[in-house]
Amino acid sequence: MGLVLLLTSVACAASAAGTPASTNPRLTVPTSRLNRPEAEAPYICGHLSFGGAFSHDQGLPGYGGSIIFRPPASADFLDFLAAWNTGLVLQADWLSLGDGGRVLSADLLLRRYLAERGSTSTSVTPFFGGGIGASSAWPGSGGSVPGLKYWSLVLEGGQEWRFARGYLVLVKGQLRVLRQDGRDWSTWSLLAGVGLPFPW
Repeated sequence: MGLVLLLTSVACAASAAGTPASTNPRLTVPTSRLNRPEAEAPYICGHLSFGGAFSHDQGLPGYGGSIIFRPPASADFLDFLAAWNTGLVLQADWLSLGDGGRVLSADLLLRRYLAERGSTSTSVTPFFGGGIGASSAWPGSGGSVPGLKYWSLVLEGGQEWRFARGYLVLVKGQLRVLRQDGRDWSTWSLLAGVGLPFPW
């Protein structure tokens, strides 16, 4: 009987030694969120646009590009963005104003996604967003108003289509408020673009 009790106590001790003790998560070394399996790759997107300036020419072309970090990817920068279903967009935008005039801007936007629709092959997601841009406006050869370099407020609303094959289609409307010292270079534009995940 004593031998049975001795063997049982030795087996229990060995089992306890092999079981890791629970640790306080606040005392553990933080792990990297980069390249985690559930992360979504950012999209590299190019777009064409059509628009104009409210106080200048209308109906003119433009183009640009953006890097879109949808909510799973935006969590690599700020955790709460994924919790709010919000993405991060880095955008470069050029809009012609005729006679060599243009508005050029580099923008940082937060994009809030609404309820997702569609199917497993095509995900449809409407959104709205806003942010700031470092903008430069130039009137061109026929303009009498001086140019402007200033911060702009950008507002957007539109929809994304994500396809199972991996690419993304984007359509949106955009309003840029660019005013300083009585000069108004605010613009509107409609944009359509296509994006691919990076790395390809």
